[in-house]
Amino acid sequence: MSQGRYHRANLSGSGNYRNKRFNTFGTLGLVDGAGFNEMNFLSYLNNMVQEEINNHQNNWRSYNYRVGADFFLSKKHTVGFLAGGNVNNAGNNSFNRITLAQDDTPDLIDSILVARNTADNDRRQQTYNLNYRFDNGKDRSLNLDVDYGNYRNGSKRYQPNRYYDAAEQVLLTEVINRFDTPTDIDIYSVQADFEDKLWDGTVGFGAKLSKVVSNNTFLFYVEENGIPVQNDRKSNKFRYDEKVYAGYFSYARSLGEKWKFYAGLRAEQTDATGDLQTFLPELQQDPVELNYLSWFPNAGLTWQIAPKHALALNGGRRINRPDYNVLNPFNNQISELSYEKGNPKLRPEIVNNLELGYTLAYRYNFKLAYSRTTDQITRLIAPDDNDPRAGFITWANLADQTIVSLNVSAPVQVTKIWNAYFNAGASHLDNQADYGDGGIVDVQAFTYSIYQQHTFDLPFGFKGEVSGYYSGPGVWGGVFLYESSWSLDLGLQRKFMQNRLNVRLNVNDVFYETGWDGYSDFNGLLAYGSGRWDSRRVSLSVGYLFGNENVKSRKRQTGIEAEAGRVGE
Repeated sequence: MSQGRYHRANLSGSGNYRNKRFNTFGTLGLVDGAGFNEMNFLSYLNNMVQEEINNHQNNWRSYNYRVGADFFLSKKHTVGFLAGGNVNNAGNNSFNRITLAQDDTPDLIDSILVARNTADNDRRQQTYNLNYRFDNGKDRSLNLDVDYGNYRNGSKRYQPNRYYDAAEQVLLTEVINRFDTPTDIDIYSVQADFEDKLWDGTVGFGAKLSKVVSNNTFLFYVEENGIPVQNDRKSNKFRYDEKVYAGYFSYARSLGEKWKFYAGLRAEQTDATGDLQTFLPELQQDPVELNYLSWFPNAGLTWQIAPKHALALNGGRRINRPDYNVLNPFNNQISELSYEKGNPKLRPEIVNNLELGYTLAYRYNFKLAYSRTTDQITRLIAPDDNDPRAGFITWANLADQTIVSLNVSAPVQVTKIWNAYFNAGASHLDNQADYGDGGIVDVQAFTYSIYQQHTFDLPFGFKGEVSGYYSGPGVWGGVFLYESSWSLDLGLQRKFMQNRLNVRLNVNDVFYETGWDGYSDFNGLLAYGSGRWDSRRVSLSVGYLFGNENVKSRKRQTGIEAEAGRVGE
């Protein structure tokens, strides 16, 4: 459990039973808590100046479980299944306040918009996995996974938009909106992986088929005389269908005593359709269709120069697909003048990277890296085309992003009772895009970060920890330039009862410096912003180990983890 401005607590237990024929295991958890998020913006757009306050307070309670079993048909053959689920009920209360004035007379407020939002969110998810594994214990293995997952999210929100005079005493106008936005996502996956010794090395190949169906409904209501009436111009439905057919081949071997080599090639055929269904025929749009074949090579070479010196050169290409929720073209309003919206035309990003690494004494690591990303998925803050007072946050593709970086990590034993770990990185970033009509992104930034962790063996069996980071200025999304931030964390730990009972006390973000400050200047909207959340917390955790700690379940991944990671919040 932990306490900041609001409390958070979680309780979980897990069990495992194993004999010669099967192994069964399970985990059950309960999470209860609350938090806040505060953001402030000062924006200049269309000869107006706006001061915006966004305060969000969230509370949630969720239950999760994971159960499974493995049946050992023989020493080489294992069949297993997994089932997991989560039920989450959450509420949100938010306060949005925007003052509107002309930029040549910023002290003369025209009006003030106040929106006090309430939302009830209900999330359900269930996943199922069936697995078969063959392993001869030497050099040959075959792994098969069949997976299914369903995700049901519901959200109902109430949003009164009230405009007041400059003294915020007289109500000028009022518009009350309601939203009903359920989402249903189904994910299917079949995957096979095979590995064997061949050509004096190890050969691997496999295939995967995944299918995703995301149905999203956005119902927008305006209250008239206390009765919600659906606005068909702003209500719609969006269905996203995606099929990915993938296959890969890999080969790795040693080239003498000091050299190691690996190479691989993955091919993916993607067929996806985003279909927006409107309630008014004149608003109907053609579906967005994506059909493409992509190739992803990768290779690496390792040279053991001497017993304590090693070089590694790695290069490859990968794809990152957008979350399903950011493809929805809905306007998620914080108020009438502040909202975010998805982009059904969003393309996946392709990352090409090259890394040169050096390891000294098996402990100290140095890495120089170069990456170039085409169609970089990013966030932009821009003015609204229809309402000159409104601004929004959306998702877009940059033409390309180029990053050159250097990273150094080193564990250090300072004294017998003092161990330290240091990690430092620096990078130069270049974002480029041209959306037409003055929407140009041309941003370069140098950023750096330092992380360190110190652990101490204290008297009476206690262990102490001091850790923290410092992050220099950088870029968030495409054009938001943020200032530096830092954090200091403290921890104290002690084990009891023959190390079966573990008690840990932590204090996170002691000086409350984790937040962000920065500005964005894009397409006629200049915005200065800052944000804070419930990061300064004191937490106490207690864990106890029952039974034989050597009895463990088989560790494995399921076939839909990549797709499930795109469900979002």
